[in-house]
Amino acid sequence: MVKVHPPFDLKAIVRTQILILPFLCIFQFVFAQTPEVQLARINANDYPEKIYIQYDKSGYFAGETIWFKAYLMEGLYPAKSSTVLAVELCNDSGRIIDKRILPIKLGAAVGDFLLPASLPQGNYTVKAYTRRHMNNGAKKQYEYALIIYNPANAKTTVNALNASDIVSFFPEGGNFIGNIKNSIAFKCTDKWGRPKDIEGKILDSKGDSVASFKSTHDGMGKFIFTPRAGEKYVAECTIGAAVTKIVSLPEVLNQGVGLNVSRIGSEIYFNVDAGSITIPDLMPSYVLGVEENMVAFNIPLDLATREINGRIPVEKLPSGILQVTVFNADNKPLAERLIFVNSGDYVAGSTFKADTLDLDQRKKNVFTLNLEDTVAGTYAVSVTAYNAEGNRAENIISSLLLTDDLKGFVHNAAYYFEKKDELHAQNLDLVMLTNGWRRYNWSEVLSYNNMPPVFKDPGYISFSAVVLDPATKTPYKNKALSLYAKTKDNFEDLFRVNTDSSGYFKLSEMIFEDTMKLSFTSMGNKKEKLYLRINNQPISNLFFVAKTGLPGFQLPVDETAVNFNKSSNNGLLKYTPGGILMKEIKLISNAKSEKEKYEKKYTTGRLGSFANAEIDFLAEPVNDGQNILEYLKSRLNGVNITGGPSDYNVNYRSSRSLSGGPIPMALFLDEFQVESSQLSTINTSNVAMVKVFSNALTSAGGALAVYTKRGGESRSFQTYEKADILLEGFSPTREFFSPNYEDGKSEDIASDERSTLYWNPYLSTTSQNNKLNFLFYNSDKAKQVKVVIEGVLKDGRLLHIEKILK
Repeated sequence: MVKVHPPFDLKAIVRTQILILPFLCIFQFVFAQTPEVQLARINANDYPEKIYIQYDKSGYFAGETIWFKAYLMEGLYPAKSSTVLAVELCNDSGRIIDKRILPIKLGAAVGDFLLPASLPQGNYTVKAYTRRHMNNGAKKQYEYALIIYNPANAKTTVNALNASDIVSFFPEGGNFIGNIKNSIAFKCTDKWGRPKDIEGKILDSKGDSVASFKSTHDGMGKFIFTPRAGEKYVAECTIGAAVTKIVSLPEVLNQGVGLNVSRIGSEIYFNVDAGSITIPDLMPSYVLGVEENMVAFNIPLDLATREINGRIPVEKLPSGILQVTVFNADNKPLAERLIFVNSGDYVAGSTFKADTLDLDQRKKNVFTLNLEDTVAGTYAVSVTAYNAEGNRAENIISSLLLTDDLKGFVHNAAYYFEKKDELHAQNLDLVMLTNGWRRYNWSEVLSYNNMPPVFKDPGYISFSAVVLDPATKTPYKNKALSLYAKTKDNFEDLFRVNTDSSGYFKLSEMIFEDTMKLSFTSMGNKKEKLYLRINNQPISNLFFVAKTGLPGFQLPVDETAVNFNKSSNNGLLKYTPGGILMKEIKLISNAKSEKEKYEKKYTTGRLGSFANAEIDFLAEPVNDGQNILEYLKSRLNGVNITGGPSDYNVNYRSSRSLSGGPIPMALFLDEFQVESSQLSTINTSNVAMVKVFSNALTSAGGALAVYTKRGGESRSFQTYEKADILLEGFSPTREFFSPNYEDGKSEDIASDERSTLYWNPYLSTTSQNNKLNFLFYNSDKAKQVKVVIEGVLKDGRLLHIEKILK
């Protein structure tokens, strides 16, 4: 009997022992930097988060809205550590098309993207991350590939060539070892990641056939083969019964550790074969099992035993990917195998009922969902016209339990959770054999330096400042301030804050959308002017990751893949979603005297003598906490600014290259050319004026020139007297439009061709109420609908319901 010592509670059920053959020795391992110790350090500092996003449907046209709800998990439970989520929509070159900064409540966040009607057809990627993800760059963020269709701006589809088919072979355990039996898995896909049937034979260096293989599911399969040490092998493959391809197998090792896993019913057994080992560093010392970044078991191995067999009681483990690794005495991994544990504990029991089902034109439909348990949870429901909806190859279960932890693309991941039977288990094991672990690698774990993370969660939105006495310019110590706050949606509040001994005060954990005006005065003297130094950055400036370039997986742009009615506008003809009106910025045509002095002193005219547009910040100062590029979005006629702090793109609408694409504007700071990342560090409070030159003397794409305050115009602290400070809030969310054909207010809708009939991301249950009701009105054309309900319960169980109703 070998003890299993979980340092973390795997859902309160991994408190068992693993039974292996009685000849194994039992002894205690104590290492300075063992994988267990390092994982504990990582979890203490930066426990990994998973993100899944539920969309209202699987495909979109330009001009439509992508409605979504994001769910965040920490291991087996809804995330509690992060409060803010960034969600980006990127094109196929990695450029940010749109971005949302959203508050996380109960482990979930809700948002939407309004797609421009001019958006080109092609592959796009939705990326999502928290501040904790930023500590790892772009490696662990959420990414989802989707197609946006636009018949008016479509590119010619190029079919995948046969030469681009990809065939890979994967020895079980990672080692292809000579003179012992090897289990070899294989996988064949086209360049898009779509599976292709394959069969063939293994040839040695003489051309003799020594084994054969044939795919059994989605281009995958496995075969048993005993290679000769020192021999080289190739696979002669027939792909799709037509194409022949020769692929080299991995190099045959003279010695190495073999790791094999077999299933007999619900039992899972492992075999560690060290019979070929003569080098001490390659001798196995222990087997470690890790699930959800937590150690599930550690099995010491008898160094005198060359072949070891054992059983893993997976019935005692929670559902998910179990990573089994064989280590030597120096904690070096020698062999590794992934196993999917499917105990079924992730299922949230429920009953779905269509109380009223009437799919005639504009008729009312009423549905009810009952959760079996009275456990709090958060959910979203979408109802779509089924003829306008493609197949969902991913859902909340397959994403959080499977694909989030794998490096490779998994085709139709939802299939593996349709049934819990032997066939689906065998096919899922092929996925385990042919996809690498993504969460971490052991070299990174063992080299982890236990340093605190650089990027920490902001705790929603905060505002902090240091107040100075107007007369002495010393800290306004231990004074009371009266603050008046008003948000964009007219929420108002009046409250009191006190400065500390350094004149500092802070407002924490605020949640509001768009902007909030904050006015303050001294409670001791309402007319007294105060100096204020703002310490914090706008919330959007806190979220950025490096550009990742092309997505790891791209979809073939095939207009027949989703059966949309391209002749319609896929929306209500007389319904136009409301936009967000931005504060008016006056473009000054007549120069103020301050401006004349500034121009004479600091401008040289080398960028041009005539500015097409300009903003005078000396005449009308702005101090909203934003960087200048973020502030200028949609505020300069003809200038298009997209992206975020780490990757802004600035173009002038009239400048086009010979191929028709926009030419980037040259960016200048005080007439020195700079990159966008440098301009994004300039706060609006430090800007004197901005000029736009469409025909700049130094750039064919025009120039955007930013001039900063100098000399007496520049102040370290801004003066306020009952002034309004404009704080940036979370990205505004829009309400999904769902007509009510019984209230008499929707009679002016001439044609209702909605593809999404209903979207509600705000459903929830409590310990007192486990019943959900929702209703919608059908469109003019939908004859059958698809209902998808997904969500997460407080105890970590997942809800996924998908119904097609006629």
